[in-house]
Amino acid sequence: MDLKECFDRGMIKRAKVDKGLIKSLKEMADIKETVVKTARVDEVNISAYISFAYDSLREVLEAICISLSYKVISHVCLGELLKDKLEGFEYNEFDRMRYIRNGINYYGTKVDFEQGKEIIKKIFAMKKGLSDKYLV
Repeated sequence: MDLKECFDRGMIKRAKVDKGLIKSLKEMADIKETVVKTARVDEVNISAYISFAYDSLREVLEAICISLSYKVISHVCLGELLKDKLEGFEYNEFDRMRYIRNGINYYGTKVDFEQGKEIIKKIFAMKKGLSDKYLV
């Protein structure tokens, strides 16, 4: 789905900048990151923590969208909008993370432990970079 289709289908809408919502989303994202980083992650639960880490990233991305006056209700459209609005947004990396998370959540895909640790690390690196740059 491209950006035009996201707007046409109502998956991206104009919204008022809501500093309280932005702050709340950022705080929840940070709480989820803390939970993942302090958890006893192992071979059995790694896939669940990837989903939790991805949720943390998604909340930061939603906060950025709100700061740009958009409300987005689709993960695909979230990526499409930010690809258009943020210079240097790593769309392909985000889309890969989204795909992995969807595999876990909707198809019961399990992720190898070492690969999972690397995915979580990349998710939090992307979250930090975007948060530091756009949610100061």
